[in-house]
Amino acid sequence: MNERLPKARSAIGGTEAEAEARGLVLAGLLAGLAGMVDVIGYLHLSGLFISFMSGNTTQLAAALGQGHLGEASTIAELIALFVVGAAGGQVLAVVTGRTHMTWVLIGVAILLTIAAALATAAEPMVFAMGALNAAMRRAGSIPISLTFVTGVLVRFGQGLGDFLTRRITGGSWLAQGAPWLGLIVGAMIGSAVYMRIGEAAIWVPIGVAVVLAAYSVVMPQPD
Repeated sequence: MNERLPKARSAIGGTEAEAEARGLVLAGLLAGLAGMVDVIGYLHLSGLFISFMSGNTTQLAAALGQGHLGEASTIAELIALFVVGAAGGQVLAVVTGRTHMTWVLIGVAILLTIAAALATAAEPMVFAMGALNAAMRRAGSIPISLTFVTGVLVRFGQGLGDFLTRRITGGSWLAQGAPWLGLIVGAMIGSAVYMRIGEAAIWVPIGVAVVLAAYSVVMPQPD
């Protein structure tokens, strides 16, 4: 019996490694979806963000400091909608349990479709990006941020620091780069498409959300 234990542990380790790899690929795709929506909204709104609330918070402070109350009100509305969207997505994820990713992505696709019907309206897009964060929070044991790219880069940098000081070995810390790369690629695609077809570009992330929702039905869903 004892001889079988190392094999069993190896099999479990392999399964966990596969789950992490699958989760990281999925996180990259979800971050790519966020990147597409964010850059389309950024170009459409001439400099305001759909999912990057750190940037919007800085712009809110700048607008308030300069006395531009109308602009500040618009930015504050986007931040509030993002928070409400994150809360709504979390409630949906808790209620739907093991199929939470599917339902969150369906909700995101519906909200983006509403935005498309309203000439790329910012409000449903921001709500959708807040909700998207509830689709997944971990790839195996690796914490994931889908729209909070600063958090991704902080964890990447801390992992690099731990590697350089030999607190950790191996390259597991490199996994934090997956969502960042996904967001960059998604934003590049979204920007290129928007430059060619304008507001109709929003249908590209809608299609991505639908495909990911369909795929999530047949896959083990991460936390």
